[in-house]
Amino acid sequence: ATHQPIRLYSKGKFIGYRGGKRTQHEKSALIRVEGVKQRCDSDFYFGKRVAYVYRAQTVNKAGSKLRCMWGKVVGAHGNNGVVRASFKNNLPAKAIGGNVRVMMYPSRV
Repeated sequence: ATHQPIRLYSKGKFIGYRGGKRTQHEKSALIRVEGVKQRCDSDFYFGKRVAYVYRAQTVNKAGSKLRCMWGKVVGAHGNNGVVRASFKNNLPAKAIGGNVRVMMYPSRV
C-alpha cells in the first residue's frame, strides 16, 4: 500500500500587519489559519511556530533556492479567528496574501 505523506502544519495566509487608523505595526503579522473561524479556536495555536517559505534568486550552499523566515503565534486578533504572529525578521510587504505554514509544535498539551 502506498502511504500519503503526513502534513505536520496547518495552512495559513499572511493577510497584513496589525495597525490602527493611521499606524501600521510591521512587527506584528496577521495570519488567517485555515479552518479557524472564531477566537476560542485560535487559542490552540498560541505559541506555535510559523514558517514563511519563499523562493530566492540565488542558490545557497545547500544547493537550494528555497528560504524560510520563522516566527511564532503570540495572540488572537479580533473575534474571527485571525492570529498575530511575531517573526524574527519582519515579513516583507510582498508576502501579503502569501501562504505560511503554522506548525503543530511546540505542543502545549
